[in-house]
Amino acid sequence: MTSIRHRLLLGLLGATLLCVLGAGTALYFSLLEETNEIGDLQLRQLAVAVPGEFAPDTGRPSPQDPEEAFVLQSWGADGAPLYAAAGKPRLPRYALDGFTKVKVDGLRWRLYGETRRGQYVQVAQTMRVRRHLAASMAWRAGSPLLVFALMLALMMVVVVRRALQPLDRLADSVAGRSPDALTPLPAGQMPPELRPVVLALNGLMQKFDDAITAQRTFVADAAHELRSPLTALKLQLQVAERATSEPARAVALARLHDRLDRSTHLVRQLLSLARHEAALAPGQLRTVDLGQLLAGAVADHGALADSREIDLGVVAPAQVLVEGDPDGLQVLLNNLVDNALRYTQPGGTVDLQAGVAGGRAMLRVRDNGPGVPEEHRVRLFDRFYRPDGHDAWGCGLGLSIVRNIADHHHAEIDLAESGEGRGLCVTVWFALAQSATSGRTH
Repeated sequence: MTSIRHRLLLGLLGATLLCVLGAGTALYFSLLEETNEIGDLQLRQLAVAVPGEFAPDTGRPSPQDPEEAFVLQSWGADGAPLYAAAGKPRLPRYALDGFTKVKVDGLRWRLYGETRRGQYVQVAQTMRVRRHLAASMAWRAGSPLLVFALMLALMMVVVVRRALQPLDRLADSVAGRSPDALTPLPAGQMPPELRPVVLALNGLMQKFDDAITAQRTFVADAAHELRSPLTALKLQLQVAERATSEPARAVALARLHDRLDRSTHLVRQLLSLARHEAALAPGQLRTVDLGQLLAGAVADHGALADSREIDLGVVAPAQVLVEGDPDGLQVLLNNLVDNALRYTQPGGTVDLQAGVAGGRAMLRVRDNGPGVPEEHRVRLFDRFYRPDGHDAWGCGLGLSIVRNIADHHHAEIDLAESGEGRGLCVTVWFALAQSATSGRTH
C-alpha cells in the first residue's frame, strides 16, 4: 500500500503539474488569438501597401522571418495577374472582400482580399506559421513558469518531509518500546493533528496495562489458592497410606474424595472466570429468554436442592427477552443458584424470578438463608472472598464470575435482604431486547 508521504507528494506534484499544463494551454490559446488578430491586421496593411506597378513574377524577395511569411498577389480589372510575391506558391483568385480560411494542397490559409482602384489584392498566410509563432511566444513566456514549478516541487518535497517528521518520531517512540513499557506517550509535544492518535494509543496502552495487570493478579491468586488444596490433597493421601485399619483408611479416602471435589470445583471456577473475563464479540449475542433459563436452572439443580431438602422453584414464570450470550447468562444464573443452595440451610427456600420492571428486564435469585451483613456485601464480588461464619465450602469465585458476565452485558447487580430480615436477594438488571421493546410498543 502506498505510504501517506508518497500519496501526499504525488497528489501535490500532480496538482502542480496539472495547474502548469492548464496555465500553459490557456496561455498558448490566448497568444494564438492575439497572433491571429495581429496577423489579420498585417494582412490588411500588406493588401493596402502592395504596389500596383509591378509586373507578374516580379517583386521583392520573400523575407526569411516566419512572422513575415505572406503570399501577396494582385489582379487587374480584367483578371490578369499584376503582382505575386517571389518564391511563394500561387493561390487561386478567390475574389472576396474580407477574411476567410481556405485549404490548398493540405495547408490551411488565412486570406484577406479587397478591390482597390480597379485592382483585386489578395494576401494570405498559413495557419501553421501562426501556430508556430504562438507556441514560440508561449514557450518564452512560460519558461519561467516551469522553473518556478520545479522550485515549487522541490519545496513541496522538503515541506512534506519536515511536516511528517512528528509522525516518524511517534512511530520510532512506539517501535522502540518493550512489551512491558506501557507508559503514556507525551501528547502535549505532538502537533494538534497527531494528538487524537496519541491519546487513542495511550488509551489502548492503558487497556493493555490493565489487562496484563489483571492477568498477573489472576495468575498469582490462582497459584495461591491452588497451593492450599493441593497441599491438603497430598497430606490426606499420606494419611490414607499410613492408615493401619480399614475404617481409618475409609475415613481418609472419604476425606480425600472431598478434597478432590473441592479442588475440581476450584479449577472449574478458575477456568470459567478466565473464559468470561474477555469481552463479548458481536457474533455471540443472541435473543435469550430469561424464563427458559430459569426453567433449565431448576432442572439442573433439582437433585442438589432435593438432597438438601431445599424448596427450589420459579416465581411467576414469564417470557423476558434480552440480548446476550446464552452460555454466559447460563453460567451467571448457575453460579447464583449454586451459591443460594450452598449457603441456605436444609429445609430452606430458593426462589427464581424473571420479569420486567421500570422498562428493564429483571433476573432475581432469592433465598431465606443466613444472608450477608450489609457491610460485607460490597466485597462479595472480590475474587476468593468468602464471608466468615459459613460452614459451606467454596472458593469465592462464583460472584466474581457473575460480575464479569454482567459487566459484559452492561447489566447492573443489586444485593439486598430477602425481605424477611434474613437471606440474600440478588437482582440482575438487563436492557430489554429490541424485539421485546417493539412488541410492547405495538
